[in-house]
Amino acid sequence: MYRVAIIYTGATYESELNNIRMQELLGKISVIGIGTPDVYAKQIDGYLVTSIEEILMKEWDYLLIAGQESNFAQMKNLLVSIGIQEKRIFSIKIFSIPLFDMDQYIRFINEKVSIISNHCWGGFTYHLLRAEFLSPFINMYIYQEDYIRLLESFDDYMKEEVVYYKNEYEINLKREYPVALLGDIELHFNHYKSFEEAKVKWDNRKQRINRDKMFVEMQTEDEEIAKRFDRLPFERKAVFVPFETSLQSAISLQKINTNYVGAFSASVNSLATEQKPFYNVLNLLNGEKDFYRFD
Repeated sequence: MYRVAIIYTGATYESELNNIRMQELLGKISVIGIGTPDVYAKQIDGYLVTSIEEILMKEWDYLLIAGQESNFAQMKNLLVSIGIQEKRIFSIKIFSIPLFDMDQYIRFINEKVSIISNHCWGGFTYHLLRAEFLSPFINMYIYQEDYIRLLESFDDYMKEEVVYYKNEYEINLKREYPVALLGDIELHFNHYKSFEEAKVKWDNRKQRINRDKMFVEMQTEDEEIAKRFDRLPFERKAVFVPFETSLQSAISLQKINTNYVGAFSASVNSLATEQKPFYNVLNLLNGEKDFYRFD
């Protein structure tokens, strides 16, 4: 059982209270108290209420920050600046992840899993888990043929420097965005306004890749691409496809949702945004076999 202290910075505590109780009933956590900037009572919901300074002096395993996303980032940075390990600071909203398991979450955080993806699924998944980006493949996309070649020679390509190639027009955002080259691979930084901004993010996040704990993902409607992906040597991997298949690494959306609407890539992205949680995300990323939520 993990001893947790709650840092109260907003109304998120109220919306997550039932989830906190469930984790207590499951024997996963024991709440030692709530630290708040404004000590308005001695107790709330049976929990000790005290100042943030006092709650930090108590014995705890993890801190849960109860606040809006902007408050979470601000408080987390403040706590890290005074010497608290980042891996011991969580958003309280993690409890709302479908089938959340504290042990699996701590394992994911401690193993520093790097999600390698050629589209938005990786970034969406990190956001869902309120986890640090440990991959440069964020807020961008790579064409499938380029991506599979990159994965087939991953270590060689990741030694290359990104260089500016051209600008392209993003019809949804109604603006141009930079395209870079990684060797002969096109990187479409469609969520960045300039190549300089994209390169800084790429270079910084590239240094965080944990080569020993990578989860490699892609989506494709091409059976040959899926077969090439399935042959890749990565231990943890998944390719989302819209057709029935016996490929070991494939997750078929035809099996879990025969009526997906719109672009296939958008349907895959929706799996990582709590809209269609057809899999247990922590089990999937941690390499467990029982990640399906259906039969």
